[in-house]
Amino acid sequence: MQWMQKRFFGCVLFLGTMLTAGEVATAMDKTICGASDDRDVSDNLKIGRVLERGAIAGCTITLIGRSCVISAGHCIETFKLAEFNTPPSSSGRIGHPAEKDIYEVDRASVVYKNNGQGDDFAVFRLKANSITGQFAGDVQGHYNVSFETPRVGASVRITGYGADRNRGDRNYAQQSHAGPIAQISNSILYHQVDTMGGNSGSSVILEESQEVIAIHTHGGCGTYSGSNASTLISAHPAAKAAIQNCLKLDH
Repeated sequence: MQWMQKRFFGCVLFLGTMLTAGEVATAMDKTICGASDDRDVSDNLKIGRVLERGAIAGCTITLIGRSCVISAGHCIETFKLAEFNTPPSSSGRIGHPAEKDIYEVDRASVVYKNNGQGDDFAVFRLKANSITGQFAGDVQGHYNVSFETPRVGASVRITGYGADRNRGDRNYAQQSHAGPIAQISNSILYHQVDTMGGNSGSSVILEESQEVIAIHTHGGCGTYSGSNASTLISAHPAAKAAIQNCLKLDH
């Protein structure tokens, strides 16, 4: 028996079963833009990993308030524990932080949609840490969210916990890359930023303002063409309302 990696638009789940060659190929389907993986090691305090206890990988979250975070709606099954200040992986296996950097997800607070590109988001709260009694945003800091539509060509940055099959210490550890906005179509923001499975839920940060403008959800880049996709917050009324409502309670 081996661990089978099932990839859902960048979120990674693992099940104990036998792998076929075809399933391995599907599991490792890349969403790197261009011929090389240009992600760098990152230690952004405001960005964390969300997963089930004991899981091999999960999705990415970003703090937007004391307890409010954003992620991708299709990552709903991973919304159990949030980890910050994560260490590098070891031989491809993720490392976990101290218990003071782990927060339980308030499952009752989750608002999400999972309807494909442009309609995929999640907003929820993290409970206070069981040891320190502090909220994650008070310890780690948080990003502000912009409800303005950015310009095509602007530089954006994505930081998250994507797979890295070539570098074991980086596999599902935090990495970051920046690239241009390629296109905006209704509530879909297309970008050319390197991501991999596990990056789902990563915030798309507009570099010039350092504000969150979108939530990364889908792959689509290739060696010679294509773009990855995210949900543009300014063009998605439900996502915008969920964020505003969460922040109203976040005091």
